[in-house]
Amino acid sequence: MKLSRRQLLQYGALLPGSAAVSPLLWPWLKHVQAEAQGALPPQRFVFVCKSSGLTPAELVPEQLFADRVSVGEANDSGPNYRQPWSMNPTATLIDRPLADLTLPVSLAALKPLQHRTTIVQGLSGKMCRGGHSSWFGAMGCYRSGGEHDWGNIIGPTFDGLMARQSPGIFPHVGLSIGGKVMGGPSLHDGVVYPGISAIARNRQLPYQATPLAAYKELFSVAATSEADLMENRLNGTLLDFMVKDIRRLESRIGGAEKEKLEVYLDGFESLRLRQRQLQGVEAQVRRHAPVVSDKYTSSTETDRIEAHFDIAAASLIAGLTNVITLRPDTLSVQYTGLGVDKNVHGLGHGEGEDPNGHRRRIRTLQVEQIARLAARLQATPEGAGTMLDNTLIVYFSDAGEKHHASSSEWPFVLVGGLGSRFQATGRYLQYPSYQQPGHRTIANLYMTLGHAVGLQQETFGQLDANLDAASQQGPLRELISS
Repeated sequence: MKLSRRQLLQYGALLPGSAAVSPLLWPWLKHVQAEAQGALPPQRFVFVCKSSGLTPAELVPEQLFADRVSVGEANDSGPNYRQPWSMNPTATLIDRPLADLTLPVSLAALKPLQHRTTIVQGLSGKMCRGGHSSWFGAMGCYRSGGEHDWGNIIGPTFDGLMARQSPGIFPHVGLSIGGKVMGGPSLHDGVVYPGISAIARNRQLPYQATPLAAYKELFSVAATSEADLMENRLNGTLLDFMVKDIRRLESRIGGAEKEKLEVYLDGFESLRLRQRQLQGVEAQVRRHAPVVSDKYTSSTETDRIEAHFDIAAASLIAGLTNVITLRPDTLSVQYTGLGVDKNVHGLGHGEGEDPNGHRRRIRTLQVEQIARLAARLQATPEGAGTMLDNTLIVYFSDAGEKHHASSSEWPFVLVGGLGSRFQATGRYLQYPSYQQPGHRTIANLYMTLGHAVGLQQETFGQLDANLDAASQQGPLRELISS
């Protein structure tokens, strides 16, 4: 049956809440209504948060290196260790097109996407705690936790805020091979709470550490085996039973206990609605589901990281979510797949045969995965362009510029786009150094991304008391159109 534009809009008027339309059709009706109204594609985010700092000097293009970077001095951390190169201060904004420059070794995998890549340097994050991790501060711009504890969650982090701004069937997908930033084994299994993402005050977001479990959770409707199909049917039946049972109990109690029960009811109803929405997009999910291989059950860190990036790409392309946060490692992770002889924490302290070289190999691996994800999105048509036009990959660290960070610098690498308002297309930007006129913070960057997708906040998180308050308000004008 071929429907006219007017008929599609009429069908769209029946969207959620109307008894005339099955919930199974809601995703399809939303899609055709958006097309009929000429709506823009959704704008998506992929946050890739590494541990132990992201060395600013390692992100400087070759032609700028001699002017922008000073070689570090040897110290007593280890016989083979030198402090990482440090950035030379600047009193003015440096804004150069990447097309005229050669990417550094760590970012070489992004060469085919150089016109879609922007390197942002010189931002500070001193409203956050320094040290091994800023915990929720890296995406929330507030002080959180201590060395071994994430502490109080003051409010939503930026990925949580975007999950609320543009929710998909899964509002937020978190993937991490480890747990908390410090302590514990190199690899975890099951659900973990790495302490970097929150949806609201004192409500952190969970991550899935096991690739196979993440696959089953996200792509369950693509199951073909009889056992998996039976498990899906059983889960649906159990959810229906739980909702009915809670509603019966709710009618018999009152007061505070009833309020608590309503929270549980909302949770189960959300799960049931999600399952029905997934059934409505079953064909699309089946078409884009990743192929499960040995790396989904591997105990090698590099295999799991690659599997998580596969899952991230498939989740976006299948339309399951608009916000993903990937946590490729923690300080406990040792990259045995790269032949690294110490864990990330040890490398930060200069341990092992080639600590800085190993850190470079780890960074290169992570950027290669980002490039692979971006290439898949660029190869997927959407609207008048590709999915990469409407998806921004944000690569950064939870610990600013280095291991035991001061947070005076906080580099970011941006790949992709967010529609017409976002102006990050092939540039190297270095903002004036800390406390110099024109200096900006990581909060300004997050507000830039928010403005690009319609969230017009002029402040985000807490202010740095040592900086002028006005300079910490609003977006980075160099990256967004008026």
